[in-house]
Amino acid sequence: MSFSRSALRYAHTNGYTGLLYTPKGEFIITCGTDGDIRHWTCISDDDPRSTCLGEFVMCIAHSGSRLLASTDRNTIHAYTFPEMDSDGILMRFTAPATCLKVYGEYTAAGSEDATIKVLRGENVGNVIVLEGHTGPILALDMFIERKLLASVSGDGQLKVWNFETATELKNITGLPRVNSFESATQYGTPTFEPQSGELLAYAVDNEIVVLNTANWEVAYKLRDDKVSSNYSCCQFSPNGERLAAGTTKGEVSVFDIKKRTAISVESPPNDCNSITCLAWSNADEEEVAFCDATGQLGTVFMSEDAEADMEEEELEDVRADLLSKFKFARAGNPEAPADDGDGVSLEQLKRDVMNYADPIDDELSRASSSRVEPAPAAPQIKLFKQQSAFQPSATPCDLEHRYMAWNDVGIVTGHVEPSGESSIDVEFHDASIHHSLHISNYNQHNLASLSSGALALASNESSKLVVIALAAAGNKEWSLSLPDCESVDALVATSHLVAVATSSSFLRIFSVMGTQREVLSIPGPVVALAGHEHSLMLVYHSSAPSQTQQYLSAMLVTINGLSLRLEHLPVPLTPGRQIAWLGFSETGSPSMADHMGLLQLYRKSSNAWFPICDTMKQSSSVSNNYFVVAVSERRQIVQAVLCRGTSYPMTNPRPMLQELRMQIPLCDIEVEKSELEDALLRSSLMQAEGAEKMQKETAIKLFALACSSECETRARELIESIACTELLQLAVKYATKRGRIHLSDRLCELLPQLEAIQEARKQQTLLGASGIAATIVLPMTPTAGSLGQGPKPKPIELSSSKRGALKRFTNSPNMFKAATRPSTPESTTPLDTQENIFADAESEVATGKSTEQRTPLNSVNPFAMKRKLVDTGVIFGSEKLKLAKK
Repeated sequence: MSFSRSALRYAHTNGYTGLLYTPKGEFIITCGTDGDIRHWTCISDDDPRSTCLGEFVMCIAHSGSRLLASTDRNTIHAYTFPEMDSDGILMRFTAPATCLKVYGEYTAAGSEDATIKVLRGENVGNVIVLEGHTGPILALDMFIERKLLASVSGDGQLKVWNFETATELKNITGLPRVNSFESATQYGTPTFEPQSGELLAYAVDNEIVVLNTANWEVAYKLRDDKVSSNYSCCQFSPNGERLAAGTTKGEVSVFDIKKRTAISVESPPNDCNSITCLAWSNADEEEVAFCDATGQLGTVFMSEDAEADMEEEELEDVRADLLSKFKFARAGNPEAPADDGDGVSLEQLKRDVMNYADPIDDELSRASSSRVEPAPAAPQIKLFKQQSAFQPSATPCDLEHRYMAWNDVGIVTGHVEPSGESSIDVEFHDASIHHSLHISNYNQHNLASLSSGALALASNESSKLVVIALAAAGNKEWSLSLPDCESVDALVATSHLVAVATSSSFLRIFSVMGTQREVLSIPGPVVALAGHEHSLMLVYHSSAPSQTQQYLSAMLVTINGLSLRLEHLPVPLTPGRQIAWLGFSETGSPSMADHMGLLQLYRKSSNAWFPICDTMKQSSSVSNNYFVVAVSERRQIVQAVLCRGTSYPMTNPRPMLQELRMQIPLCDIEVEKSELEDALLRSSLMQAEGAEKMQKETAIKLFALACSSECETRARELIESIACTELLQLAVKYATKRGRIHLSDRLCELLPQLEAIQEARKQQTLLGASGIAATIVLPMTPTAGSLGQGPKPKPIELSSSKRGALKRFTNSPNMFKAATRPSTPESTTPLDTQENIFADAESEVATGKSTEQRTPLNSVNPFAMKRKLVDTGVIFGSEKLKLAKK
């Protein structure tokens, strides 16, 4: 006994595809991401009936006279069957429903908002809500006799509920974790044994786990040695005698529950992909229908296995042939004695049998060895799926209403009418750039890019490029056809350039008005293309993917007049992730985001990528996603659209744009110290507004926090690493005010070193602009020998009266008042509080005047004036030298 496969049929577009058999088995009903419902009389039906219910249909269920479907309006809608007329709404969710089951009078549905609703009858008021999952619901099943419901969620948990009392009975962890239903490949798919409900099976990795529902312990596990990938779903047969399971490589296993063994199933064809849904025929329990992730429909049906019978017949033929040789052997043997009438010679029979026993055995062994057993299939290594080319800030092309481009300039929207006509709408955030446009899409463009200088349109199925120059006068539109039937894989338009990546691995660069500038070769398959003014960045596959990740690189192209500069950059990507957005900040820094919400920024001066924001940590639910639109480096924000339970925003109604705060993923980010360190790093990494002032303020706050935490070494290390003399003065003031004389003394010793570093940085900046390499030369540090050569200061004995005077001098509020010259009238100086520190520093820098006053550098220790400065080999500024000598 074995199962054979039918030919695959195209049912729906790429994406999750669901199916079911009607109760009597007369129809196979399928649904998919194209929003259609199709009725198939059988797998060979060449003209299935099709009905469009919306932009997508995630799941369906049959209740006898009605068909229930999950629509793009986040509802469970009822339709009459087979007329498919609307018959009301049963449930509403805040996100699309992903799974649906109907048993008797009970209807259960799970959604991407992590909630499950159970409806009894048709009264909308009899809804029971099950809450406890923290991820999108992937699959569920019910056994109504015992009021049991099992659900699998993207949080990696399987929960068993009593849906009548809304209580949780069992929680099982260890299943795959995903943040959206669309990105899931293993659904778990719990299924109760339909006859008695004594067993509950679910798929995890490469095995089927069967639980005993009496004690919720593992009864046994089912495995198929012929399967080389993980199971994605499973389903009991209506009589409970068999269980079918599908894998992520399109393989189907059928298990005999009584024998706990796998039944032979024909291997899948090469074009079969991950199985998303299985269904047993109710009329003939020897047929299983399935759908894969590319929208294909197929069946597996039982057939009699004739292989064993053929082998048995072959052995019988060999035996008959050998016996015929034995029968006529005596006729050709002259030494064989003749028979005496009807008598039989027993001795002769023994001799004949003994002589021919060995030849018969040898012949049988040779015949059996001639049938070579099929070699076991070589283990196949599952590689990570290589990402195909995409347009940043665009939604998938198979949607009827989609965003073709959404950035900080405007929005390009594509529409496909039911009649087949398509159009493109262009809206600008700033109406002064250009007025809105409505374009008839005769050329079937599905790629678009918008900038303040041009609107570029193309199609990945044609070789025509159309560009509309927005700021030009006269003939604004130009077009051209790519040579040798090249098609466009990626497209970008900036304020000065238009670039396309073609199927021939060429990067063709044009000016906004159509002048052909450059043609570059691309080292690998294109992933995405972005641009900003005179710069372009193209991400491509640098090598084949491994089992856990893909390897990407980037071409950073900068055009200045007729000269061109090209840099190849590695693209860091977390294992198991794909790029979801690529672009530039408004200051021209390359940026990218993966599909899990991690945003990274490339700093050219450091030649490194820095993670600057994790959007998923700013989301209230794991099923929500942020659709990145733009990155503002000056304002330190990320502009994105919140997609509840989906990966892409809806076109109608238009979602609101949100501003997310940038936050580097540091350790213990809730602590005040980590928040200040995050602000300090962002002010040093990015070209933010008032970055220098923010850096000083954050640094002095960190310095104060280190002082209050009794970490003087960390405070000194902070000032030394930033190497700013103005910040040093602020730190000395604060340390002196807090009475930390030892710390302020050690900070004063850093002045020559920090001043030399600052001067060397200025020289390095000037020389680096001229293309000359510069090296920072630190001041000479005194050695132990030189320290021992000079006269050592003698300790000064202080009397009790002098100690009291020093204590009053230190605690005096007028300690930091300026010692004015006689010709200058006295002025009242405010106290050196923490609020006045920044104002004092800014006023000193602004005026640039040097007033002879008692500063923290000479007021730290009145007795330190007798110390002699050691030769450091550095010439100081006149003011700082005077302060240091004092």
